[in-house]
Amino acid sequence: MSAAELATMAITAMTTGIASGAGSAVVDEVRELVRSRLGESDDGRSAMERFETEPGADGAANAVRDRLVLVLETDREFSSRLWAALQPPTRPPQPPTAVTQGIHIGGNANRSTIVIGPVQLPRTKGVVIALTTVGVVLAVLCVIGLRSALDSITDDGGPGDRRGSGDVRKVAALKDSAAVEAVLPDSGSLPAGWKVTQAAKVTEGIPDNCSSACEGATFTATVRYENEQPSAGAFFYIQAFDTAGHAAQRFKDLRADQDMSIYSPMSLPRMGDESIAYRKGIVNAESAEAGVLIGTVVTWVTYRTSSGELSPSAFASLARMLSDRAQQAQNGTTPFARAEF
Repeated sequence: MSAAELATMAITAMTTGIASGAGSAVVDEVRELVRSRLGESDDGRSAMERFETEPGADGAANAVRDRLVLVLETDREFSSRLWAALQPPTRPPQPPTAVTQGIHIGGNANRSTIVIGPVQLPRTKGVVIALTTVGVVLAVLCVIGLRSALDSITDDGGPGDRRGSGDVRKVAALKDSAAVEAVLPDSGSLPAGWKVTQAAKVTEGIPDNCSSACEGATFTATVRYENEQPSAGAFFYIQAFDTAGHAAQRFKDLRADQDMSIYSPMSLPRMGDESIAYRKGIVNAESAEAGVLIGTVVTWVTYRTSSGELSPSAFASLARMLSDRAQQAQNGTTPFARAEF
């Protein structure tokens, strides 16, 4: 199971008050685990406090989920503990009819419910928010505890597995400029306030200014966005190749070309097949770069802030958004990943 799926299960449990068909004690344990771990950082603690105070506030659940994903991808011990906490207690096998029921919304003048399989939920604002925020399908899996269904969409069902549903890893060359341009973020892929300052551009073939191995390059695409408050900017670069081998060689050369006299390594969660990140201090500002090799595509994000306080979680969200969109394009899906921070 991917970190994103595990984080979604935890958010669903904390919002609806149920976890895999288990009782409130399980939910309390999940909430305490998440609260304690996110509380180790100021932004994590702030996000969790807002989520617990105003679970229906715009972006509150997603903010906690994004920070939880970052933690789960780097802390395997915590990932295992959270996975264990979300498991339902041992119980006798249920008759087939218990898992073939659909989703029903009903009730009478005194009581309204949402019925998912064998579980009845009160139709409260918190429950409705959870189902719409994390998606009805995942919520159903969490509520009914269909471990067999989860196993069918993952290889081994364990935490940290990045080959589950929603994280399919196909390797395919992007055949045309439209497919490559679609990987670039659009206005809906970034938080409110970010605006295009350098329009999307796609060039075919090997770029004239390619300084290192570009054999097999088919398309190069770029776009730049800026945000006024807080002042920040991001330059997105992707290069598509005819084969994964050529993409891997390009990524290797880009790593070797980095001037480590002005950059220092930066720790970010692993992304794609390989990923790297660097940062450097500038007078009254900070800059960071992250590169990801993912199948036949190399992605690169350059992020800078004028406040001198570069947010690793925001930077990681931008880099993951771009690499996820590259993977989605290779999967044959119109890219839809977006950054949340």
